[in-house]
Amino acid sequence: MIDFNTSILQCPITKEALQLLTKKEVEQLIKTYDNNFLKIENITEGFINASNTYFYPVFEDVILLLPVYALFIGKGEDNRGKMAFDKERVFKYYNEINYSTKNSIKIYEDSPKWVDFREVSEEYIRNSFTKAKQYLKPSGEYMLDIASGPIGLKEYIDLSENYEVRICIDISVNALIQAKQNYTHKKGIFICGDITNIPLKDNTCDAVLSQHTLYHIPKDEQKKAVNEMYRVAKPDTKIAIVYSLFFHSLFLNITLFPLQLYRIARHIAGKVYVRLVSSKPRLYFYPHSLGWFKRNFEFSNKIEFYCWRSTNKYFLDVYVHQRLGGKTLLKWIRQSEDKHPKFWGRIGEYPVIVINKSK
Repeated sequence: MIDFNTSILQCPITKEALQLLTKKEVEQLIKTYDNNFLKIENITEGFINASNTYFYPVFEDVILLLPVYALFIGKGEDNRGKMAFDKERVFKYYNEINYSTKNSIKIYEDSPKWVDFREVSEEYIRNSFTKAKQYLKPSGEYMLDIASGPIGLKEYIDLSENYEVRICIDISVNALIQAKQNYTHKKGIFICGDITNIPLKDNTCDAVLSQHTLYHIPKDEQKKAVNEMYRVAKPDTKIAIVYSLFFHSLFLNITLFPLQLYRIARHIAGKVYVRLVSSKPRLYFYPHSLGWFKRNFEFSNKIEFYCWRSTNKYFLDVYVHQRLGGKTLLKWIRQSEDKHPKFWGRIGEYPVIVINKSK
């Protein structure tokens, strides 16, 4: 049941305001326009744009504001563009991925591929999960978690504890359904939408958070995604983007040199493979350098880089072991990251890109 101020929403296609329709109005509209695309028993409510050209259903309290889910009810030409090949890869990947349960929280089934859940690394890893919070405003009304996924960690859930409402936007309906189950202790708004076309009005959010998403956006669309996050943030607020530098990370290029060469070669081969061979969906990945962020935005002088975590799972698997002083090594790395966050943010694997949207 929709119970928030819907005036913050906008049509992702026409940029118009959206009007909430009742269940009865939705039933009539679907009977009139639908061609067996929508099942009325699954739709609780819906939205229509001001020019009465697009209808957006609400499915299990998830608002489907991704253009691919819209029902065209206007006359003339349907102005929805086609989803790019690499974006469609990500869309299919996250709509087909399975989930598992860890500590009573739903997480992506492939999480162990990217996160070191070993006891020796636990304290160090958990500390990084809380890092983004220190770069956002301490409290406010709306915190936007763009590409939220299932919010599959307690530390991620707690990032919005001082905000009245957490707006979770993700390209996957399934991820948002899991997020609803995980995020129960505070009010949440769950929207299926696109980070490069955020269906919120300008200057809506008191904080904007994007974790491990931007580098999965096609490289030519990452600038648009950052501009969209800047657009929906209120003046005098901050945007925090957790990014991966991959082969731009000097620290990992030195400490994992042979492995980095292998990963780069596999990365290039994978780009060719997915275009030549029809197979299960595979994630897209492209990391820009930090210099790219400093050259490509009108607000580039408002961008700073800090350390989220300097290492990745490959580094931890190679160097960190319980019987070889792994906890001591990670304690030293963490202390150095905390003391020199800007240094490690520039040479490590995962920087937090912080954008200050001034008044």
